[in-house]
Amino acid sequence: MGFWTISVSLCLLFVMNASGACRFGWSRYGHECFKVFTNPLSWGDAEVTCLNNGGNLASVHSKQQYDFLKSLISSSQSYWIGGYDAVSEGKWFWSDGSQMNYRLWNPGEPNNLESSEHCIQMNFGGK
Repeated sequence: MGFWTISVSLCLLFVMNASGACRFGWSRYGHECFKVFTNPLSWGDAEVTCLNNGGNLASVHSKQQYDFLKSLISSSQSYWIGGYDAVSEGKWFWSDGSQMNYRLWNPGEPNNLESSEHCIQMNFGGK
């Protein structure tokens, strides 16, 4: 039987306004805005929180973007990002629908331990 991990979340919001500015409390990277939400939630509830704020859990597409996201987080927490394989075991997707083209994870990750880890967490010690 699987278990639910509770973690904080890192949301992605695409900049849609004419000025290209991020909302207060959000940090810009390229044409996207990111915000860390520190309330502990399951992955599904974290995605709903992001959707309610106009975005999705963060997707990662380059080492530079990953380093930027690491600069937003605390070293003592794990953070939900948008990767999941709940639709098809071992086939990873981003919740925002973008292609999972970034693969510079720690060796063997994501590993879907005991077929119960269907979502990706990011932490400060990771790649």
